[in-house]
Amino acid sequence: MMQPKVDTSAAILIIGAGPAGLSTAYYLKQHGFKNVTVMERLGRVGGLCCSATEDYQSFDLGAVIVPPSYHEVRKIARRIGMTLTPIWGATAISPAGSADGGRYHDLFTYLAGGASPSARIRFLWRCLRYIRHWLRHRRVIDRPGWEGVAAYPALCVSFLEWLRRRNLQDLARLFEIPLTAFGYGDLEAIAAPYALRYISPMTLVSGLLSSGPLARFIPACLLLQRFTFGFQRFWERLSWELNVRRNCTVKRIERSGEGVTITYAHPSQLINRQVIHDNVTARYDYLILACPLLPEEFATFMDLSPEEARLAARLRFNPYAVATFEIAGAPLQERLVFVVPPPPVGEPLIITQQYPDNELMAFYAYLPTREPTPEDEARLKEQIARYARALGGRIRYEDDWHSYDVWHYFRHVGPADFQDGYYDAWERIQGDNRTYYVGGLYDFDFVEGIVQYAKDLVARNFAGAPHRGGGKGDP
Repeated sequence: MMQPKVDTSAAILIIGAGPAGLSTAYYLKQHGFKNVTVMERLGRVGGLCCSATEDYQSFDLGAVIVPPSYHEVRKIARRIGMTLTPIWGATAISPAGSADGGRYHDLFTYLAGGASPSARIRFLWRCLRYIRHWLRHRRVIDRPGWEGVAAYPALCVSFLEWLRRRNLQDLARLFEIPLTAFGYGDLEAIAAPYALRYISPMTLVSGLLSSGPLARFIPACLLLQRFTFGFQRFWERLSWELNVRRNCTVKRIERSGEGVTITYAHPSQLINRQVIHDNVTARYDYLILACPLLPEEFATFMDLSPEEARLAARLRFNPYAVATFEIAGAPLQERLVFVVPPPPVGEPLIITQQYPDNELMAFYAYLPTREPTPEDEARLKEQIARYARALGGRIRYEDDWHSYDVWHYFRHVGPADFQDGYYDAWERIQGDNRTYYVGGLYDFDFVEGIVQYAKDLVARNFAGAPHRGGGKGDP
């Protein structure tokens, strides 16, 4: 039996109760660690997985899709009894209309660049070629983290450049759907490793099958799915088995080679009133940071080492918003609608209506300012009203059900940073000052990648598993 690298009675503090923090705590528990605490500053868990209930139906307002390739997420879901529902159908719209006067477009025709049999065959052939090239990268791409990717210069380019070098640039329309529309930016800016990990062959095939007209007749295991009661509720259910403290405000963290001391505030309930316990101090043996690594926030409660500060300063993100309104008079033709071609910043890229009998719709968009402003929200609302009118509907202003969430989404670096060994530098400092990092820092808010990395980090650094290594491929 493998002996743990760290004593299972060690006190471990995890900051952040999103997918990274909760999955890390879950795997520590699986390895027998008995003294793990998760602190979350919000009153809910789940991070960018955010769910709501309206008219007795559950909606996802953040992460939604669970492809067949989400092996670790699905494994946990089976163990805790969370069910999945298949996603059927997708289409595309142009608010300005098309040459024939219609708003809607057949999504497959748009992706293939034409409706003729020859155009569709060429499109499918390019998809097969993409899968073949992806498989050549598999040993580098399909494993936790990004350590060693710098040794493969052919991968350290933008995704659009990667496609061009393989004469696959005609697939750009296809990849704008899961990448640009879902908040990961332009194809010519996003580094190829991110895109390749996100769009695995299984995800590509399931996405095409789910968007087709025959999706309802295809086995659910081959389709994109979502959690029946919402992605956030999956994390809530998992948190029931873990020591999670919500509404915690971290005041100060001090680290050394001997341990970690945290000063924080947390509430407690006394009958019908809340009492805040301020400046509480606790000591832990190890710290795992599973929260957004924004230097300006960390500077308020923790001194970063020069190397931590240098690496954190190179991270970028996209201000990405989702707003919901009840839209009267214009039910969508499909539950998932993509705006094509991708519109300017500040306009919706995706519209979802998760239930055909519920008027609540979600609108996803990039925002123009790094730190969102009230003006951003007002402009987005104007654009949503314009899109609703273009579809023949209107915002139901008499119903005050409305939500607006903005995230610092897709923490990432550019292709040149991959080439410079950015992630190798992070791996070298894992464990310094008894501190470890997990989360979007390592897998760009890609939930399955975040969970896989958390599992791997626990196995290697706490349970004593051998280093995973990275086989040499032929990029």
